[in-house]
Amino acid sequence: MRRHKVLPRPTTVHLSRRDGGDKVHAFLADSAYKKMYDHSPHAVFVQLDELLATEDGDAEWKETARWIKYEEDVEEGSARWGKPHVASLSFHSLLNLRRCLETGVVLLDLEEKDLPGVAYRVVESMVTEGLIEEDDKPVVMRSLLLRHKHVHDERFRFSISARKQSSYTSLQSLWLDDAAPGPGGHRIRCSLCSATGSCRRHSAHLLVRNTPNLADQKRRQSSHVIPADRTDARKKSSAAGLDAREVEYLATGTVGSQDELRRTHNDSIMKRIPDGAEATTVLVGAVGFLDQPTIAFVRLAQGIQMPSITEVPIPVRFMFILLGPTTADLDYHEVGRSISTLMSNPSFHSIAYKADDRRELLSAINEFLDDSIVLPPGDWERQALLPFEELRAKSEMIRRRKRDALERKRAATKDATPVMDEKKALLVAEIGGPPEKEPDDPLSKTGRLFGGVIRDMKRRYPHYLSDFRDALNGQCAAATIFMYFAALSSAITFGGLLAEKTYRTIGISETLVFTSVGGVFFALVAGQPMMITGATGPLLLLDESLASFCHSYGFDFLAARMYCGLWMIVIALLVASLEGSVAVKKISRFTEDIFAFLISLIFISEPITNLINLYRMHPLGYDYCHKNNITTAPPLLNGTLTGNMTSNVTAVPAPVPTGMPPQPNTALFCTMLTLSTFIIAYYLRIFRNGKFLGRSARRALGDFGVPIAIVFMVGVSAFVPVWTEKLQVPDGLSPTANRSWLVPLNPGLETIPVWAAFAMALPALMVYIIVFMETHIAELIIDKPERRLKKGSGFHMDIVVMSLVNAVCGMFGAPWQCVATVRSVSHVSALTVMSTTHAPGDKPHIVEVKEQRLTGLLVAILVGVSVLASSWLRMVPMAVLFGVFLYMGISALGGIQFWDRCILLLKPVKHHPQIPYVRRVPTLKMHLYTIIQIAGICILYAVKSSRFSLALPFFLVMMVPLRMSLVYVFTPLQLRALDGAQKDIEQDDEPDFYEEAPLPG
Repeated sequence: MRRHKVLPRPTTVHLSRRDGGDKVHAFLADSAYKKMYDHSPHAVFVQLDELLATEDGDAEWKETARWIKYEEDVEEGSARWGKPHVASLSFHSLLNLRRCLETGVVLLDLEEKDLPGVAYRVVESMVTEGLIEEDDKPVVMRSLLLRHKHVHDERFRFSISARKQSSYTSLQSLWLDDAAPGPGGHRIRCSLCSATGSCRRHSAHLLVRNTPNLADQKRRQSSHVIPADRTDARKKSSAAGLDAREVEYLATGTVGSQDELRRTHNDSIMKRIPDGAEATTVLVGAVGFLDQPTIAFVRLAQGIQMPSITEVPIPVRFMFILLGPTTADLDYHEVGRSISTLMSNPSFHSIAYKADDRRELLSAINEFLDDSIVLPPGDWERQALLPFEELRAKSEMIRRRKRDALERKRAATKDATPVMDEKKALLVAEIGGPPEKEPDDPLSKTGRLFGGVIRDMKRRYPHYLSDFRDALNGQCAAATIFMYFAALSSAITFGGLLAEKTYRTIGISETLVFTSVGGVFFALVAGQPMMITGATGPLLLLDESLASFCHSYGFDFLAARMYCGLWMIVIALLVASLEGSVAVKKISRFTEDIFAFLISLIFISEPITNLINLYRMHPLGYDYCHKNNITTAPPLLNGTLTGNMTSNVTAVPAPVPTGMPPQPNTALFCTMLTLSTFIIAYYLRIFRNGKFLGRSARRALGDFGVPIAIVFMVGVSAFVPVWTEKLQVPDGLSPTANRSWLVPLNPGLETIPVWAAFAMALPALMVYIIVFMETHIAELIIDKPERRLKKGSGFHMDIVVMSLVNAVCGMFGAPWQCVATVRSVSHVSALTVMSTTHAPGDKPHIVEVKEQRLTGLLVAILVGVSVLASSWLRMVPMAVLFGVFLYMGISALGGIQFWDRCILLLKPVKHHPQIPYVRRVPTLKMHLYTIIQIAGICILYAVKSSRFSLALPFFLVMMVPLRMSLVYVFTPLQLRALDGAQKDIEQDDEPDFYEEAPLPG
């Protein structure tokens, strides 16, 4: 084999010797080496171009795949990018790639400023290493300088001129002189070698011979023709090298129009590429003028712009070139995919940046193979056959093994502590040193009286002014509008149902006014002001139980609630002084699931019970005419009687008389209103994470699903002449009942004896338990590490603030207030900034959360102002509110792991999903755990339905020691799997509020 010794430039480092190559340190000192070249790893964009033929028979480099993090392939025929996916490589292609790097040219820290210079140095090195012959230099050079075509270059464009645009030149122009004899009848010499006449070695058809999509193409002259004055210069090019002016000419082309075409596309893809990224260009193709494959791996000394090659305008730092004959035992496309996947791998490309010789690159391939998971050959007809959970576990095990090996290596090379460091440590210990920094865990004890509350204040209040400055943006304004409708819908729902449960003592007026008062106070004072307060389902149950208790014993309901509110302050201060909020750590998923499922069950049963009562009061019949003979017109709630009843009676806020005659179609129409409200809200929630419309439109419809359902069904009810029970809303700021706002100014305090006033500490404790659990569970969800909150939380302080709010509510006869879990999570989600620059295929991640107080403050004020719209609120049918109740109950089931395990009770084992508590816990033990939870729910529901329903929170707290006693039945690993984190949510967008929040309402 012929070798031609070509002396390289001093700044070029050739690593193509069989002994592993020369090191850069052999030429430069370490300081100079680090000063000259930047070897710090950058983010990498990889582009794979293949040498293909066009429809005109010309050859060009065509982009077929790219890697930002995952592989994206060009879909054939559609000229668009496919979905990002993890690249699947064949073991054979990786071995071929390794063999190529062993025998090919490796140039590290090559100092060139443009593509022709790089191509020239690569070709010279190929000749030096004997990979190509001297006569092949010009044609390989010109092959590397062919135009590059990208996906979005094929868009339709209008052009007046018929000129064809190209980046460099076409290979067809290389053989123009071979087609016809010269002026004197003599044939012209081949422009690529010294042969006379037609040179078969460098003929055009050999370039694309045996390539499936290039064979038998018609050849014609390229529109980009080398001018006549340069033809002589090209003829004079010898086999020893190329004229520098010719190289310079090949690099000039009309690329301006293509840059304009790609500008819009570049703007969108550049957002997905990290700042400071550098490109890797992979060029592979089969040609007919080579006898053996020729390979080059190039790392440039610094990134250079190659706008005609790269799809995006980022500097190119690496190039991989693979050209060879079609008869070689190489799949060029797969080898190109292999090196592209390796360069997109963080570990490999980090080594590629720092490598000093060929051996380090080969070692990096070995490490990549060592970290890979091999799937055996076979036909996989079902996706379920691929064990994704097992693959994920194996990948984690490999990462853990590497991390442990690095730690052992670091520990082995670590020297003993120097003597001076030991002296400094002793000196600090003697003089005391600075005080230890308080732990970051907000639920850790300080050991001081009110230490948790003081720590919450110190963490949050220094950010008080920024809590208002950070809210001055469009996202916070949009979140305010969204949360206003969400809070108003919940306040109307719970206020209307509370009026029924408390004998019309507390209604929608008190709910709206004190949702506003409590929300304003909480937003101004709380340690975590992003939480939204208001009436919730569990507190509604306690008010119902307390109202029944007071009605049975002749106590005034509002007076009893006043004493409960005062006792709540005492209990809250006592618990806060002892830092009792740390007890929330004892509340596990076992207790949360029981509580959440119980509330969901009650939310679902209430609408069903209401509809059953409606069918009893207004049964369906074939003929309603005989009912018109009744002379006593029924008093209506909010409006006039329509339909067959012709009386026009003004509504009065009074309970429906038991003697009210059945109304035509009322029960059927209320059923339609309830189910329609549920269906609209529920399917708009599903639509939120669907595939129709854009993401912003889906989010808007999904987030406003409940208000849309209420408004739409209220409109239907207004136009249908069927009587339905409506909300009772007094005019202005008047209470629901005929009383004064301040409870002590009303008669009824004398019904509470002294012993009963002290005994109200027990109901107050029950209310405090519910407020404690709901507030802390919501705060734990909001304070998750992945949200990256920076201003702290208020676990100890917020429960005291809520107790003060409830004391005021007790004094004014208003509903109990608490942090609403779903509303709080949805509020934080609306304030969350999701990434738009993540790599294609990656899930959007949280960039930041707009931590501020203004949105919660404005939402509370707007809810309070809504009480003035009493005439509109009177149009809302109660059946619509029961539809919202049904929606809350059913939607909450999706985030309850207990419900998922209940479904598994009815499924064969072979159909169980591959999730941790199924894979790590025996089936019988998993079912035993579920049955224990079912027993706990049955006990709680029995207590709720009995005369001791007020003690429901006490029995709920008893679920905590029950869970602790399970350590004698289950192993710690099994309990960790059953009581573990939330199930994975495989969605492109952020998770649904009800799946993230365990408690409904």
